[in-house]
Amino acid sequence: MKNKNKFNINLLCGEKNIHLRSASIVDLENLRNWKNSERNYFFHQSVIEVEQQRSWFDSFYHRPNDYMLILDIDGASIGCMGIRLLSNNEWDVYNVILGVASFGKQGYMGRALTAMLQMARSENDFPIKLKVLKSNPALNWYQKNGFNIEYEEIDHFGLRYQNKTSKEFQS
Repeated sequence: MKNKNKFNINLLCGEKNIHLRSASIVDLENLRNWKNSERNYFFHQSVIEVEQQRSWFDSFYHRPNDYMLILDIDGASIGCMGIRLLSNNEWDVYNVILGVASFGKQGYMGRALTAMLQMARSENDFPIKLKVLKSNPALNWYQKNGFNIEYEEIDHFGLRYQNKTSKEFQS
């Protein structure tokens, strides 16, 4: 994962051609649209403008140990997920978004999440955590995919990943 331009994993899933790859400049509009459409489920809920997205990408691209990944199925981008290594030696999962709803409940995002977590752990075997708003329906999905609630705040939960085998993912 050290070179964020070289992240590319082929995932097995029937006859579908599935790739988890590094986000690039060509993905900015999809990322912006997906985040804006799901903004009520994230801490940052303001609409993201084109220039803001570009500015984010420019700073993101230069941050070490920060990865935004795109899930492609048969050549179409259907979702994204990020993971970054924080200064306290913990991985932080962020911006997990299924951008194309028709691909939901088929296990694609679960497989991609598992692959991303395995790659992070292979680089640095640090704890993997995330924060999720209480209003975000993805809470149950995270729990099905190996995260347990570690603490509760007024508006969100802090979750911690527990090791799972790649066969235990959920859609």
